[in-house]
Amino acid sequence: MKLIYLTLLTCCLAGVTPLAAQQTVTGRITDPNNEPLIGASVLIPGTNAGTVTNFDGDFELTVPSLNDTLLVTYVGYETLREPINGRTEVMFLLREGALDLNAVTVTALGIEREAKALGYAVQEIDGEQLDRVKDPNLINNLAGKLAGVRVTGGGSGIGSSSRIVIRGESSLSGDNQPLFVVNGVPINNDNGNNGGGNGNMAADYGNSAADINPDDIETITVLKGANATALYGSRAANGVVLITTKSGAGKRGIGASFSSNTTFERPLRIPEYQNSYGQGAGGQFAFGDGFGAGTNDNIDESWGPAFAGNPLIVQHNSPTSSGLRAGDFAVRPRTEDGQFADEATALPWTAAPGNIEDFFETGYTTINTVALYGGDEQRNFRLSYSNTANEGILPNTDLSRNNLTLDVGQNFLDQKLRVRANANYINSSSDNRPNNSYGTENVMYLWVWFGRQIQMNSLRDYWQPGQENIQQFNYNYNWHDNPYFTMYENTNAFDENRLFGNVNATYDFTDELQLMVRYGLDTYDELRTGRRAWSTQRFPRGQYREDNIFFQERNADFLLTYAPQIGETFTATISAGGNQMTQERRFRRTSANELAVPGVYSFNNAAIPLVNNQFNSRRRINSLYATANLGFRNFLYLDLSARNDWSSTLPAANNSYFYPSASLSAVLSEVIDFPAAVSFAKLRAGYGQVGADTDPYRLLGYFQFSSNTYGGQLLGTEDNLLANANLKPERLNTLEFGADLRFLRGRLGLDLTWYNNVSRDQILQVPVSQSSGYGARYFNAGEIESKGVELLLNGEPVSRGNFDWRVNLNFTRARSTVNELAPGIESYQLSSNYLTVLARPGERMGDVYGTGFVLIDTETNERVTVDDVADIKDTYAHLYDANGFPVRDPNLRRLGNYNPDFQLGLNNDFRIGNVDFGFLWDWSQGGVIMSRTLLIGGTSGMMAETAEYDRETTDFIGGTTRVTGVSELDRNGVVATGDGTYVPNTTALSARDFYWSHFNRDNETVGMYDATFLKLREARIGYNLPREWVSGIGAQRIRLSLIGRNLLLFTENPHFDPEVFSYGGGGIVPGVEDMATPSSRSFGFNLNVVF
Repeated sequence: MKLIYLTLLTCCLAGVTPLAAQQTVTGRITDPNNEPLIGASVLIPGTNAGTVTNFDGDFELTVPSLNDTLLVTYVGYETLREPINGRTEVMFLLREGALDLNAVTVTALGIEREAKALGYAVQEIDGEQLDRVKDPNLINNLAGKLAGVRVTGGGSGIGSSSRIVIRGESSLSGDNQPLFVVNGVPINNDNGNNGGGNGNMAADYGNSAADINPDDIETITVLKGANATALYGSRAANGVVLITTKSGAGKRGIGASFSSNTTFERPLRIPEYQNSYGQGAGGQFAFGDGFGAGTNDNIDESWGPAFAGNPLIVQHNSPTSSGLRAGDFAVRPRTEDGQFADEATALPWTAAPGNIEDFFETGYTTINTVALYGGDEQRNFRLSYSNTANEGILPNTDLSRNNLTLDVGQNFLDQKLRVRANANYINSSSDNRPNNSYGTENVMYLWVWFGRQIQMNSLRDYWQPGQENIQQFNYNYNWHDNPYFTMYENTNAFDENRLFGNVNATYDFTDELQLMVRYGLDTYDELRTGRRAWSTQRFPRGQYREDNIFFQERNADFLLTYAPQIGETFTATISAGGNQMTQERRFRRTSANELAVPGVYSFNNAAIPLVNNQFNSRRRINSLYATANLGFRNFLYLDLSARNDWSSTLPAANNSYFYPSASLSAVLSEVIDFPAAVSFAKLRAGYGQVGADTDPYRLLGYFQFSSNTYGGQLLGTEDNLLANANLKPERLNTLEFGADLRFLRGRLGLDLTWYNNVSRDQILQVPVSQSSGYGARYFNAGEIESKGVELLLNGEPVSRGNFDWRVNLNFTRARSTVNELAPGIESYQLSSNYLTVLARPGERMGDVYGTGFVLIDTETNERVTVDDVADIKDTYAHLYDANGFPVRDPNLRRLGNYNPDFQLGLNNDFRIGNVDFGFLWDWSQGGVIMSRTLLIGGTSGMMAETAEYDRETTDFIGGTTRVTGVSELDRNGVVATGDGTYVPNTTALSARDFYWSHFNRDNETVGMYDATFLKLREARIGYNLPREWVSGIGAQRIRLSLIGRNLLLFTENPHFDPEVFSYGGGGIVPGVEDMATPSSRSFGFNLNVVF
């Protein structure tokens, strides 16, 4: 590994040489009326040197040479190029101009193409947009900014994984996430093994794309359809995110930049809890020892005494006559018969309304980046270092990341040979990543069982006196761990070293013939360590584990390009190339599940034999591909491509698969004389096909060895999945039509896309007869069809000398439908994490199913099934049994779909002189999410819904007609008489029985919420310091800004952000919130300096 690091870094450093001195040019820019143009851009083409004019239209620019050329631009005006010709003072006049139609964008394999020639939809975001309001996770920066793209986060706090899906879900077996490509080379975006298993709960260690420093990004281009992604092969079936990093290419002279971004985070939304009743049962509680020696002190529910009247009750933190706390059971003095010899003092029984909010801390994120860059006609370089430091809103959670990026380029042989190399080294580490989901290792789990009387400060001293590293102090010892003990003693640490980059060389044989060769590498080693202290609920004698994770992917490419000069009427570019991708993964885990000496975390301290697990995999794909880009009179463009892959994970008879694509672009404004208001008009159409292989080792059965032995030999078991040696590749076919219209010299633009994707031969894992000895089998079946509409609207309503207003709107509506499954299979289960996600023929992808209460139509005396509260009629009533409890229907019913009906992002940017401000709204309409927090917190008496009625005086006779968030009493329940008729329910329940039965954790219907939300995703206000202020320190530009993220949230859900999903099984589980860490609202500032 060290040799690989040194080799790439040596290649990168090879071309760096000293560069020239610089001089200063001043000037003014005006319009034809001699009015100053404020904010006009002045730069040297191909360099980073640039500035903007002030209120008087004046500028000052440091240039490498007085022989350079200045490029002057202003929105709505002609672009001006003028040599300096030795002058130190210049004057420029700009006239209203036309639309620039020659913009280029990055496409597959890193090839730059004119945007007007593309027959498919692409969308590009420049680095400046990412830099405005940063999120440490690159993927989160894309939310709300791209049509056809949905970004969701896992509820794990800082550094948690994010899920990105382009144009809906098209696979029944994968996570539907796109391929990430940096500078033409694919990189890994996995989150690896989640650390679960062997008694441990899962922890979210983040997704790999988050390693990229946003400050290093030049542009991000999203390729959405198979006609755009076919050249990347089978891994691009779900789209491609192309990232181009900053370089020194085209630069002259030496430049430097510095940016500092600091934000402070607080929880955006936490659940609403009741503050009328405390811990206990039946209105009774008194602390004894936390195990049951007192009155209901082993109960973790909140059906205890009311706070009204402030009674005095012994509690876990009550002082004792021995000077200890009542909860210090291990050290309190005892009598001969084992009773406590000291006395505990009763304390006022009062609510602690902010106790859970008090547990959260103010987190912060600081990202500092410094970059040095420069170049001349023959060579260039860019070197940057970035440090990211996070402290989470949960105590003792953190994330540290150091990025070192080097990019160098060198021209040889009169620029016929161009060599470029870039390397990105990242060290990421954390002392603690929080656990997820339902269980004692997740501190969020505690909040649905946490007595409403508990003052959080009473638990901060979490060791019993003299029992450090041996026995924790807590309010309840039967079920839970002290929350501070969990966060500070039961930790999940990791340290990862990653290197990715590539070396490429391009040689021009002639002006028409070019060869590019490239080698890319992405590799990382990661060590994860887990510690569990003595007295932990899951590991009473402690635990220590280590996970060693290794990943490496190597890509070798070549591309031969021929671009003959065949006149002005026709243009042609023909390319042919190949790729070999080799991927290797290794996972090793060693666990000591009991420790002999408390507080010593070493395998040498294991009290019982160590447990070992491991997994290795390798795969390879060999590919050949070709493209042809044909043009006619700057009007008609035809793109053709073909690729053939040979995959090692498919059987020899089916491991070769071919897929083509074709797209057509017609620039109508080149041949039709539109009204003057129409500046540009283009229609496009495309068809493409992508094949997809499968994971390794699905063709033949294999044995898994354990650490157990028999007769001195390791024991092994055959995998429960029946392999299939006849698997075929999946196929995705895409048909796309679109239009690109621009008006008023480009001040108004409309881009509209309709697409239809059909995915066939899905590789499914379906159950088989138990008599076979296996649980399931892989085979090809199924068809999914995805349709959607994407709309982009860009406008510049105002463009004056001192005031600009730009607006961008993106709209997405996507639907994925299951057309068919295998013969004889009526449904296919995609997930069963508390909520069942099923694929059924004729139904949508993302449909969720669960159980609910039995409803009776009192007019017909028939059972009815209701999937949505809007469908309930006045004649419907819940069925209750003879004891007054609602009857649950065990049959699954459709509860909705976790995908939104549509998404809309609206971004506004304003500039007034040197001040700029903007905001991004993100609206997601429709979809559902099921809250486990509501279900469990409802049964435990914690949630606000359980105190809407007085528990002592209310006659709790069930009969609600609400489907979700049940808490209303309307007496509309019925009981069966036995003769097919029903009579009103009159049996009263206790408050605890009523809410426990209605918020039953197995009754998913009650936990459903509409996932609609409107969020102020980003907001900022910035100020560019005047040139005369900054020139004294040698700077060209200094910008200060105040920033905010997730500042406002509008949703009907009172308890959590519906954008936060559960995390489990190695990935994000859509449609489920399961004891998730709250998302954060952040405020802060940004400083950018360019020298």
